[in-house]
Amino acid sequence: MTDIRVPVDGADPSVERNLVDQLEGPYPGTVRRVVVPIATTGAAAVDWTSRHPLLTVVLRRDLVEETVRVTVTVDPGGTAERVLPPVVFAPWSAAGASVPAYVPDTADEPLVASFTVAVKAERAVDAAAATAVTGAALTALVELAVVEGNLGRLLYLTSYEKHRLRRAAREVHAYRTLAHARRDALDRIGADVGVARFVDELVHEPASGEVYARRLAPPAREPDPAYAHRLGLYRRFLLPTPGAVRQLLNGPGRDTDPNAGLFADLPGGARFTLREDDDRFAVAIRLVAAGDPQHRTNFLAQLRRDRLVLPANTPPNNTVHAGRASPASRLTEVTALRASLRQSYAFGSAHGVAPPLAAALDRAGRVCRALGSSVVWQVTRAQDDAGASRYELGLGVDITPPTGAQATDLRNRVLDTGRAATDDRTAEALIAAARARGVPTVGADGALAWLWQVCGLQTVHRISTASVYLSHLPTRGLAVTAPVSAAVGADTAVEAQFHAPGDPGGNALLLSALAGAAAAWTGGGEPGWAQLTDAAARTRWAAVPTRPAGQPVDQVLAAAGLPAVRDPAPVVAALNRLPDELVETIELPAALASALIAGQPAAGDRLARLVGLLRDQHLAAALPLVDTGNRVLLVCSLIGLPQAGLNLSERRATGFRWYTVGLGGGTAEIKAVGARTTLRPTHAGLVAVVALAYVRTGLTDPYEFRVELPDGVTLTLAQYERLMNALTRVCPLGVEINTFGIRRDHVDLDADGAAEPLRPAVARTYRTFQQRRHRGVYDQL
Repeated sequence: MTDIRVPVDGADPSVERNLVDQLEGPYPGTVRRVVVPIATTGAAAVDWTSRHPLLTVVLRRDLVEETVRVTVTVDPGGTAERVLPPVVFAPWSAAGASVPAYVPDTADEPLVASFTVAVKAERAVDAAAATAVTGAALTALVELAVVEGNLGRLLYLTSYEKHRLRRAAREVHAYRTLAHARRDALDRIGADVGVARFVDELVHEPASGEVYARRLAPPAREPDPAYAHRLGLYRRFLLPTPGAVRQLLNGPGRDTDPNAGLFADLPGGARFTLREDDDRFAVAIRLVAAGDPQHRTNFLAQLRRDRLVLPANTPPNNTVHAGRASPASRLTEVTALRASLRQSYAFGSAHGVAPPLAAALDRAGRVCRALGSSVVWQVTRAQDDAGASRYELGLGVDITPPTGAQATDLRNRVLDTGRAATDDRTAEALIAAARARGVPTVGADGALAWLWQVCGLQTVHRISTASVYLSHLPTRGLAVTAPVSAAVGADTAVEAQFHAPGDPGGNALLLSALAGAAAAWTGGGEPGWAQLTDAAARTRWAAVPTRPAGQPVDQVLAAAGLPAVRDPAPVVAALNRLPDELVETIELPAALASALIAGQPAAGDRLARLVGLLRDQHLAAALPLVDTGNRVLLVCSLIGLPQAGLNLSERRATGFRWYTVGLGGGTAEIKAVGARTTLRPTHAGLVAVVALAYVRTGLTDPYEFRVELPDGVTLTLAQYERLMNALTRVCPLGVEINTFGIRRDHVDLDADGAAEPLRPAVARTYRTFQQRRHRGVYDQL
């Protein structure tokens, strides 16, 4: 804020003119005040004979933090040339303020002949050098005025202090604002919000890698602008909404505009990006009878009788639906749904599906029909009592995947913008939504996941070359393995696994990540690696020899951010306790392995690139094992590995959480986390064992948002400290702000223009701006 003028004098801020206009009684018209125009050259003339004149310099605009000095020369270039003492307007002078410049001696003769003057002005801010004000800027800054007569001089004298009072009031008002406060005024604002002025500075110690606060040599203190910048975090009403956080960090404008917010000092005006696109949880449910298996059998029979949609038009199915205690309108809806499903799907007579799944399948079928396709999808499996977690509740179906010709035909029909729209508004809206999302090629998406997903089928998982699993629940290939019944009080093993396409197989995320990294690795001209089977890997781990310290390979491994295993026995013992599906082992190319063992720096660089590719694919850990015969194994995992921990990511890439839902009186206890857990039924009945799982694919977690910067943009320690305090200020309760990428790729510790990864030990080594306030002791905060 720069304009803090309070228009107490109305539209005309001139004090003298207002006084003259408000004279009462016999005085109106006795005082003459004439404005003397100034040419852009600075020349002015009082071209009349005046009586007891007083020449004043008048400000035409409000001053802020600038000082204006005006020099008036009488009779410039003439024989009576005289340079008058300068007129000075202090900062915060108000428009209309005036200072006397020339008072001719009229003791003997009250009349003064016309005269000319020359005006020069200059302005300065704080201790900066003064700059001349010329041309139009001069005439916009000041003007001259002549007040005539003794009464005029008296009025001016009595009102002169008002200019000073107005200036002081404006200055006091300005110092109450963060934009203009200085020195003690700024300290008082800091005391109000509990933020003290720094008397130290952050320093990075390259030798130890530590970051610490070093006290400034007295009397040095944090400068006013830097202090005010920090206080700006706390001198505003702020709701921690995404828009408010973006506004705080970036200021107004579009994503392509330069940063105009709290971090306008970033190189190139870089703006922060807030990511809030979450990875969705996957869910799988398994029914386990606690005690008598008949509990489960009865429940499934009731499910089929009362809940599932039985699409086939057979007398038994029609009898089941007609016998349900539902309103007639609902029975009509279900009948229409079954009929619609039969137009697009070939169900078996015994097939049943959960109502939400039936609705989603029907939407997909209506889309196909609206596109003019006559495809009928063959359903090969639906609700199945023996189908385990994927099928027993009717939450998924298997269909025959589309042929290449069918996939191409549907894709072309969706992309045909000239097609005539149908009356099915839902189908037309879904077609438009699919087109807006982008329709991949048949080569990239032969199962038409784009079609199913836009219709609400969140899981499109290829079971085999002849079958695709569809579900309205997000599963990502997750399946729970558990027996159909367990004895009350007995521990029962339960396991969850993300199956890769074509399951059963390894972990979907792990295999996908390794495949992606391998493609990028060989795409860069590197020879491919060999991926070992689980059994082969365990055999090779057991054969890894013990190595002495100080071998050249240790240095290149460290340079790539990997640990050096010299005593493999305890590490291998720990590896053998990990689930097979969460660990994969690759053998590095022979030439690269030999070069690594020889300690060649170039080989270390290649290994570092490989580690980067694995990290980009969201793997959590990698552990090298130096084998005999100049061979190097690399154990990769979605979870932390022994001696390596989580060295590729800040968190494990996958996780599981378990709970149970009692049905028919059944209850059970279960260990809450882990891919493998133990179920212990405590009361007879039926228990639904629910696995809630996640995989991290680069998106954010629920209740989390991520702050990112463009590649190559670096933060100084001070900017990093400001960012962390800003994010602390806007962090909503129960929400995590992920700054891992910032700490890893965007903090320049040694001021060399390149970022250095901030070690976890120093990631939180920054000063907290806001402290607990101490009543009445503002200067000690």
